[in-house]
Amino acid sequence: MSKNFFSKALIGAVALVAISGPAAAGTKDDVRALQAQVARLEQAAAAQSQATVRISQLESQIQQLTGQIEELTYALDQANARLDAVTAALAGDEMAYAAMPDGDGGARIGGGGPVDLTGGDAIAQEITRADSSLSSASAAPANTAGVELPLNPNAAYDYASGFLLRGEYAKAKAAFQLYIEAFPNHPRTPDAKFKLGEIHLALGENAAAADVFIDHIRSYPSDPHASEAYLKLGTAFARLDKPKEACTVFKTMKSKYPNAAQAVSQRADIEMARIDCK
Repeated sequence: MSKNFFSKALIGAVALVAISGPAAAGTKDDVRALQAQVARLEQAAAAQSQATVRISQLESQIQQLTGQIEELTYALDQANARLDAVTAALAGDEMAYAAMPDGDGGARIGGGGPVDLTGGDAIAQEITRADSSLSSASAAPANTAGVELPLNPNAAYDYASGFLLRGEYAKAKAAFQLYIEAFPNHPRTPDAKFKLGEIHLALGENAAAADVFIDHIRSYPSDPHASEAYLKLGTAFARLDKPKEACTVFKTMKSKYPNAAQAVSQRADIEMARIDCK
């Protein structure tokens, strides 16, 4: 409501009093009625002003939320495309894999047949091609604040493990990631990578966990944790609602590692039964 509205309303009220004749014009009742009407109009104006401000604030918040939703939607779409590409490579789907765009916008040229995860070429290519920004859709980037890795690799490994033992998973994740980058060829790096995958899995960062375990399987096929890496990879796929791919991984583990530790083999059986692997 504007000042013109109040002025017109007040003039109308005064005119009404004037028309009603001398008997009513100067009475206290009329004055009080006018005062009450003016007070109501002022309250309405104040309420209207507050509502206008509130609407403006809500519109601003809606714009901010819309922007965030668009960013998250884009990141999710990219992550789904990435996962679909890895899934196609894992399943040996030549047509689907070849039709998927590569990082440069072109079409991929892929060989058919099931993918051998110990070689993992097609899957490794997908991980390599993946844009680093996609990690935000599956896991927040590791925050290295408060994490200072020692220069000695063994001391650095113990340092990272200390965070894990204390339940400081965010710092443990950052420390093991830094370890892998700082000591890529050290004998303890396979174990560091396996632990990094476990941390992602424990934090519910299933796509990131799948990436790490795929890379572990590809890079260290003879590692003592190899069979368990298959188990954890299958678990990650199952949690990502990819039961077909999870079953493929579990069956591959059972075939490649018939003498796997009993706990690993039993866990695989439980997971296969849970997702109804045929």
